[in-house]
Amino acid sequence: MSSDAHPAGLPEPMDQRPHYVRSVAELGESQAIVAHQDIYASNGMKLLARGSSVDCSHIDLLSRHKLRAPLDLALAAENQVDPTQLAFEANKLLAADPIMAALAERSGDRLGFRQCLGALPLPAPIMFRLTVMREMRYALFEHTLRIALITYALAVRMKLPQRELNELLVAALCHDLGEMHTDPELLAPGHRITIDERRFIHVHPVTGYVLLSDVPSVSNATLQAVLQHHERLDGSGYPAGLAGDHIHSLARILCVAEVVEGLVRRGDTQRVDVLLRLNHQRFDAAVVHALRELLLIGHKHPDSGLAAVEAISQLTRFERLFADSPGLLERLHAQGAGMRELAFVRERIAMLKTLVHNSGMSPEYHDTLVDMIHNDPEVASEVAATMDELKWLMLDIANEIERRAARVDGEAGAIIADLLALLRGS
Repeated sequence: MSSDAHPAGLPEPMDQRPHYVRSVAELGESQAIVAHQDIYASNGMKLLARGSSVDCSHIDLLSRHKLRAPLDLALAAENQVDPTQLAFEANKLLAADPIMAALAERSGDRLGFRQCLGALPLPAPIMFRLTVMREMRYALFEHTLRIALITYALAVRMKLPQRELNELLVAALCHDLGEMHTDPELLAPGHRITIDERRFIHVHPVTGYVLLSDVPSVSNATLQAVLQHHERLDGSGYPAGLAGDHIHSLARILCVAEVVEGLVRRGDTQRVDVLLRLNHQRFDAAVVHALRELLLIGHKHPDSGLAAVEAISQLTRFERLFADSPGLLERLHAQGAGMRELAFVRERIAMLKTLVHNSGMSPEYHDTLVDMIHNDPEVASEVAATMDELKWLMLDIANEIERRAARVDGEAGAIIADLLALLRGS
């Protein structure tokens, strides 16, 4: 079962954000971009005539108006990405990245990824957007290709039919198109996203869904995979908090690829293993099994010798969280406000406590763990990797709580702020 309905009740997506318009116009300074049809504002005003070139002189004109139709439906670039160029880019990726090449090999069809991209039926609007991404946001374009390769390898491993494989590949290539409408400063390394800024991040799957909905040949399965690629089986994802069978099967594959891409790129299979074990309730078991086979997780022992200082520090953070959070939750309950938020906070902290306990990292074993960390490099490596992943999980839970309790203010809001500080270690 899957959710095929239009995402009613979700936040309104960013329509024609100036960030994307600026990228298009700047691209027009380096190669010809021509309108192959008239471009109108939503009020019927003609902004650009068919045959007009688009460059930086049009930024203000286009960004001041809400457009009747998405910009990419009306534009074509001189050096536009097409399936042949995608196959060429895949060749470059596989030649430069031995880890990605190994994934392609282990999928059981070493040449299949390039061949599949080369034969993929891509509509012109998608090719135009991928062109803008490649030329103006190349890091995002590379990320997109790696996600496409990981999803391809998973799909082949899981023996998906060719039609579903094609739908999944299109979704992988398009899953972050919505980010082209997001201010690049919000996504810059080192930028700490505020709660107000986070809503722009959380809406990018909706933006991508709406943009692709205007392209008639894009299948509903692809649309749902793009819309739901940040959903999680336990309901902790976004933008709709879907759970279980309400999440499309292709989205389940795409979400796992998205979560592990950075770790796979660095060859950190130990962290991937820990992440999957700690979050087993959030991801599809069949997809996880296929990924573990692809990465040979469980077939070899990871290198030992990771620093244990961070692991011991993290143990102290857990002790403080589990010691102080019950009192804060009781104070929040006494406020008589934000009861839904209170229930959610209790549930997430209880889940974290269970995960910590089940992983063998419970603070009650503090002294024993410290001794083992100091005396056994293998144990130190495993503990450090597990603690690092638990730290990111705590940050993820903090972001969930902050998003759901955004309207809680006063004393209740101050108590939630204290909980967030505990989770974030600040």
